[in-house]
Amino acid sequence: MRSSILRRDDAHDLTLFHSEPMPQRFAIVTPVFDDWPSFQELVGRLAAVFSPEDGATLDIIAVDDGSTESVLLDRLTAPASGCVASVEILHLALNLGHQRAIAVGLVEAVDRAIYDAVIVIDSDGEDRPEDILTLVASAARQPDRIILAQRTKRSEPLGFRLGYVIYKGLFRLLTGRRIGFGNFCLLPIAAAQRLVHMSEAWNHLAAAIMRSRIGYDEIPTRRGTRYDGRSHMNMTTLVLHGLSAISVFIDVIFVRVLIAAAALAAITLLGIVIVLITRFLTTLAIPGWATSAIGALLGILMQTVILVVIMTLVVLSTRGNSPLVPIMDCRKYIRSRRVLGSTSFQA
Repeated sequence: MRSSILRRDDAHDLTLFHSEPMPQRFAIVTPVFDDWPSFQELVGRLAAVFSPEDGATLDIIAVDDGSTESVLLDRLTAPASGCVASVEILHLALNLGHQRAIAVGLVEAVDRAIYDAVIVIDSDGEDRPEDILTLVASAARQPDRIILAQRTKRSEPLGFRLGYVIYKGLFRLLTGRRIGFGNFCLLPIAAAQRLVHMSEAWNHLAAAIMRSRIGYDEIPTRRGTRYDGRSHMNMTTLVLHGLSAISVFIDVIFVRVLIAAAALAAITLLGIVIVLITRFLTTLAIPGWATSAIGALLGILMQTVILVVIMTLVVLSTRGNSPLVPIMDCRKYIRSRRVLGSTSFQA
C-alpha cells in the first residue's frame, strides 16, 4: 500500500511530506519510572500522530521500571479513538534503569512478531510524538536503515549541559566515534531483531546501534518540554549513563590505550637514551641530574606497564564471562502485565 506521510508543525497544520510505501504497524516502546501523568499525556498525543488516511496503527509497550507510585496506575486509560490500537504495561520486578527497561521492551516487541518497525521514545515529553512522522518519512525512503532523532537544542541547566558536552568529548576521545543521539529512534524490525541478540543493548541502546554495523541516519528534531514534574536525570545518572555507553566500546578503548601506552613507553625510553647520552658523551649534565631524570622516566615507564597489565587482565576476564543477552535473559525481570484496553482502528 502506498500512503501519504504527513507532518504536523507547531501550529498543527498538515503538509504533504512524502509519498512512499510505509510500514503499517508500529510498536512504541517507552520506559516509565514514577511518571504516570506524563505517560498518560504521551498516550493521548500518540493517538493523534497518524490520521485515518495514513493507515498506520500503534501498539504501546510501556515498561514500568520498578515504579513505587503504583496508586496512579488505576487512573490510566487507553484512548477511545485514534491510531493507538492497544496499551500494555510491563511491570518489572525491580528498577533496572531506563536503558535496560528499553531492552525489555524491545524483546517484547520482537517476540510478538507482528510489527513492521519499533519506535523507542521517552515518556516524559522531551521526545515529541509528532516527530515520529519525520522518522517514518525518512524510513520510507530508506527502509533498511535505523532512523535516529538528533536533538538540535538542549534546554537543561548549564551545569548539566556542560557535563553532557564533557561526556560526548570523552566518548569521542576514548572510542574515536561521535555520539549525538539518544533513545528516540525508529528501528526496522530486522534491526530490532538483531539488537536484542546483542549484549551491548543491555547497557546502552545508542552505543549498541553504533556497534551493530547497521546503517543509520540522524534526523534533526527539536527538544520538547516535560509534560509533568521534573526529570529524574541528574549529574550522577548522567555519569552512569556515559560510562554505560563507553563500556560498550571497551575492546576499542583497550586497543587505543595500548597504542597510547606503547607511544608513551617509546617516548620514555627515548628520554632515557637522551639522558644517558647527555651524561656520558657530553659535558652538559649537572651532577646528580641524570640519576633523577632516569628515575622519573623509569617511574613513568613502570606505571605505564602496570596500567597495561591491569587493563589486559580486566578485558580478558570479561571475555571469559557469558554475556547477558536481552533475547535470552530479559523475560525473567517481568513481574506482571497490565493491558489498559484496546480500540479498533479502521484505515
